[in-house]
Amino acid sequence: MNHPVLKLIQEVDTRWNSTYLMLQRLFKERQSVGAALATLKTDVRPLSSEDYETADACLQLLSPFFQATVELSEEKRVSGSKIIQMTKMLMLYLYDTIGKTSHDTAKLLGQNMVSNMQNKFDTTESQTALTLSTLLDPRFKTIGFYNQVQAAASVKRLTAFCTQLRKNAQPDTPTDKQPSTSAQPAPASVDNPSSTGLNLWETLDRDAYEARKARNATADATVEVQRYMTDPPLERSKDPLAYWVDHHNVYPNLFKLAKQFLCMPASSVPSERVFSKCGEIVSKKRNRLNPKTVEKIMLLNKNL
Repeated sequence: MNHPVLKLIQEVDTRWNSTYLMLQRLFKERQSVGAALATLKTDVRPLSSEDYETADACLQLLSPFFQATVELSEEKRVSGSKIIQMTKMLMLYLYDTIGKTSHDTAKLLGQNMVSNMQNKFDTTESQTALTLSTLLDPRFKTIGFYNQVQAAASVKRLTAFCTQLRKNAQPDTPTDKQPSTSAQPAPASVDNPSSTGLNLWETLDRDAYEARKARNATADATVEVQRYMTDPPLERSKDPLAYWVDHHNVYPNLFKLAKQFLCMPASSVPSERVFSKCGEIVSKKRNRLNPKTVEKIMLLNKNL
């Protein structure tokens, strides 16, 4: 048939996208599979044209999920900030595809996928780590939020984090005495606290200083966050980490938060890859390897 030789792909429960890849390969090789089944003595029933139509309709629903899982499994790019965006786009795609398809099986599959996504991802826009990671990605900010009420609440949460950073950067107590607002010299003797070694106003002065510090920190943090939010979003193809390197002096506190939250991976795939590779290295025949030797082998295996 002059087709390239391709093997069918087996579905594996623990492998993401294996169902999609299995159906995709089967649909692509449907003519070869049909010809092989026709010439072989087997009890396996060849799939009908209706079956392949069902597979094609289901592939249209699964295709964006394949793209999303591949992108969220990347190791060398920011991925945690994409979760909320991906969830929103997948939901919109499902609603649109379900409304257009006339295939009952595909429509039922799409409805089940919508239901499962609502159950599993309903709280993504209220989780602090995910929302701050999204806001601090200059490509997305509040654009990717499905619920704009949650987006506004997340901006307030980001402002609170920024305020706390500013408070921590200020001294706990005033280092210099506050200048007097009166031009008159301080009265001597009993009226002057320093002359008696007492300071009855110490508690009030400290409370006033803390109030000024909190107010200044809140105001400065609000301005910094608002300036960042009003800046035009970065192009999606650009690197958000490079953006923060260039703007670390413009938004110093947001830069610190970006270093904390943007490094969050979207999935456990990188860790699972490390453990899988470690299991291949430390086998029954090599169980006496020194831990430091294992680390060196893992490093070389990963980077060579």
